[in-house]
Parts: sequence; C-alpha cells; structure tokens
Amino acid sequence: MENHLINLVSLSILHASENNLTLKVGPNWHPTFQLTSLDMSSWKLGPNFPSWIQSQNKLDYLAMPNTGILDSIPYWFWKTFSQTSFLNLSHNHIHGDLGTTLKNPISIPTVDLSANNLGGKLPLLSNYVGFLDLSRNSISKPVDDFLCKNHDKLMNLEFLYLASNNLSGEIPDCWEIWPYLVDVNLQNNNFVGNIPQSMGSLTELESLRINKNLLSGTFPTILKKTKQLILLDIGENNFSGTIPDWVGESYLYMRVLILRSNRFSGHIPKKICDMSLLQVLDLAQNNLTGYVPTCINSLKAITQRHKISVLLWLKGRGDEYKNFLGLVTSIDLSNNRLVGEISRGITDLNGLLFLNLSHNQLSGHIPQNIGNMGSLLSIDFSRNELSGEIPPTITKLSFLSMLDLSYNHLNGKIPLGTQLQTFDASNFIGNSLCGPPLSINCNSNDKSYDHNGKGIDKHGVNLFFVGMTFGFVVGFWIVVGPLVICRSWRYAYFHFLDHVWFKLQYFF
Repeated sequence: MENHLINLVSLSILHASENNLTLKVGPNWHPTFQLTSLDMSSWKLGPNFPSWIQSQNKLDYLAMPNTGILDSIPYWFWKTFSQTSFLNLSHNHIHGDLGTTLKNPISIPTVDLSANNLGGKLPLLSNYVGFLDLSRNSISKPVDDFLCKNHDKLMNLEFLYLASNNLSGEIPDCWEIWPYLVDVNLQNNNFVGNIPQSMGSLTELESLRINKNLLSGTFPTILKKTKQLILLDIGENNFSGTIPDWVGESYLYMRVLILRSNRFSGHIPKKICDMSLLQVLDLAQNNLTGYVPTCINSLKAITQRHKISVLLWLKGRGDEYKNFLGLVTSIDLSNNRLVGEISRGITDLNGLLFLNLSHNQLSGHIPQNIGNMGSLLSIDFSRNELSGEIPPTITKLSFLSMLDLSYNHLNGKIPLGTQLQTFDASNFIGNSLCGPPLSINCNSNDKSYDHNGKGIDKHGVNLFFVGMTFGFVVGFWIVVGPLVICRSWRYAYFHFLDHVWFKLQYFF
C-alpha cells in the first residue's frame, strides 16, 4: 500500500468512505502528502491507533468511524489536531478515560466519539465546541465537573449527546451556563430525582430526551419555559401526577411527545388537541383514565396525509446537508384505563400510520368509517370491550399490515379483504367472530364456537384465501413487517438518529 501512495505528494483531500478496504502500512510509515481532509469511514485501520496520522497536522476534517480501532487515543493526538474543525472516531472500540488523559479542554468544534468503550469522566470543553457526542460509551463518573465547573463564561455548545452511558445521581442544576443548547440527549442512564430548575433557562432547546432513567416527581413544570421544543421524550421513568393543560398551550411547535411507561394518572388533557403540529403521541403504559379526547381530529399534522413531514438537518462545517425523513404519524394510548367509545373524529386522521388503543376499557363499536384512514399500517384494538361487527370499510385499508382485534366482544363475519385474511387467527380470538382466517365457517349449521373464537370446524381454513393472499403476505411483510412488530426499529427508522447533528423543522 505504501508504494501505491508514495507518488501522491500533492494529495490534500482523501475521501474514500464505506469501502471496507484495508490500509496495510508499516509502523514507521510517513506519508509524502499533507492532507487537509480525510474520510476513511469503514476502512480496516485497527486494531492499533494509526500512528501515521500524527504527520497530518494540517487536517481540518478527520473521519475514521467504524475502522476497527481497539486502542486508546494517544496523548499526542489532541495537541496535533487542536486546530481541526471536525472529528469523528465513532463506532470503534476506543477505550481510556478522556477526563484524565486530556491536559487541556477539547477545542474541536465538532466531536463524535460515540459507540466506543470510553470510561471514567467527561472531558472539559472549550468555548469553541458546538457539537459533542459521547453516547453509547461506559462513562460513569458524576457529570457535575463537566457541566458546572471550570467555566468562566457561557458555553456555545448546541448539541449534547450523553445517551447510553453509566451516568447516575441527580442531573446537575447549572444549565444556565449552556444557553445555546438545541438538542440534549441523556436517555438510557441512571439519573434520579427530577429535572433541575435551570433547564428552564434553555430557551433555544428544540429536543430533549431523558427517557429510560430513574427520574421521578410530577410533570416538570420548569419545562413550561422551553417553548421551542419540537421533541420531548421523558418516557420510561417514574414520573407521576397528572399531565398538565399547559403542555398543549406551551408546546405549539411540538412534533413528538413521548410520556410512555410512567405513572401519570387522570384524564388526557383536551389541550393536547391544540398541538396542531403533533405527529407522534405516545402516552402508553400509564394510569390514565377517562375518555379519548373527541377533539383528537384537531391534530392537523395527522389529518393532512402526505403533506407535512419532518426534516432532519445534518450540519457540517461551512455546509448544510438535508436528509429527508418520511411522514411519521403515530398515536399510542395502550395499557391505560381509558373508557368510552372510540371517537368518530379519530377517523379524520387519514395521515395516521400507527394506532394503538389496546389494553384499555373502551366500549361501543369500531367507527364505521375507519376505512377513511387510508394511510394506516397498524391497528391494535385488542383487550378492550368493543362490540358489534367489524366495519366492512376496514377492507379499504390496503396498506394495513397489522390488525389485532383479539379479546373484545365483537361478533359476526370477518369482512373479506385481501390483507385481512392474511393475518394470524390469534388476532381475532376472544370474540364471537367467524370466517377466515378463523377456522369457523359462518354458513355451517353443524358448527359452534365459543368466545375464544375456537370453532369445531370439519372443513378447516378456506384454502382459496390462503392461495390468493400468499404473494401479498410475502411481499408486504418483508418490507413493512419489521417496522410494525419492533417498536425500536420503527422509532429508529422513522425519526431521530441519536448520533447525528440535527435540527427539526417542518416542511410543506
């Protein structure tokens, strides 16, 4: 490899990412060229940290993610590249303690060291750093020094990602030092207590993810001041009390609201209907009671099919890159104690992709015009007290890839539609239904069936429907099935990539 590169004395930019190539050079190799920009993403450079990089002291852009480095970052590295603008060493196996090995604060404006094995404590930052991603490491020391100490002026950091580490204790109360933060991700750690008061000073904040921690207390009133929020995820904690009305009044720009897996109680506030830009509402696995708000059809972002989308902005030095994400629309109110009928207004949400009302105490009929919700990929009404027949219009949902109506009080014949007969019979049991895919012939006089949908069938499943729909099952489920079955895949595909630099905006 050295012989191939020896004559490239004028080489200044080398971008050869995603090639899975191997760079085989000797330990004493000194390149004849001097690079200003280097991207060797997904090359095989490890396991040792490439020492030849030390000679490239004019690099402004350095990207070596996913290169098999199984080593610590050398002491010379931070001094050599103190003037670099962009650094990405993510998705390697880099270990060590940045907090003790770094003699001076990091001064590189964009730093991505995510998905490594870094431990110890967080490094100090200079005022030049605007983006820091240390998520998915093993950092365990308290974050007080990093956030609160050794700062003689306001910090310019805009993006802070510390997700999926071993951070614990209370979240420090000194966020007023970081007034320019746009996106904060502290999810999947072991933080306790409540959200500190000083977080209310983050008036530029657009995305806050502190889900999957051990936080407690009532809904954080201090967040009422963060009116620019587009995404708020405080799910999978121990918050309790009611969801306040001001959530709908303050968060007029909110696109994603996730409060799942807490201990919230009381009614769903009607003010949520004022959040006209809301695309993802997840209140699942709480203790909510009362009715599903009848005004839910006021969520205009979900009624406008294929019109409003989420835009993901990826920013690099001097350039702005746009990566378009498709329309994400989801309502999950499952595993609560909601009662009453499913509002007819919900069928006005014809841009909705995922609807989960399962494990509640909902009664009445499935709305007759459910077929108007032409974008639906998934419906889960299981484990409720719904009655009556399945509306025939449900066969109009040509994109439907998951339907679960099990364990209700439904009766009659399952409507004939290509995709309905492809679903597993278990999605219809616990009712008084008949017809494919259940092994219960609605026209048979010598058959009886119980409330579990288990018929005494002499003829079995109608093979005509099995053959007719085989192609649909294979083709459709290969593409859409994983997104419906696995919530983590769905979230990962549709909205927020933890390790990228993003700014959400809306786009018509």
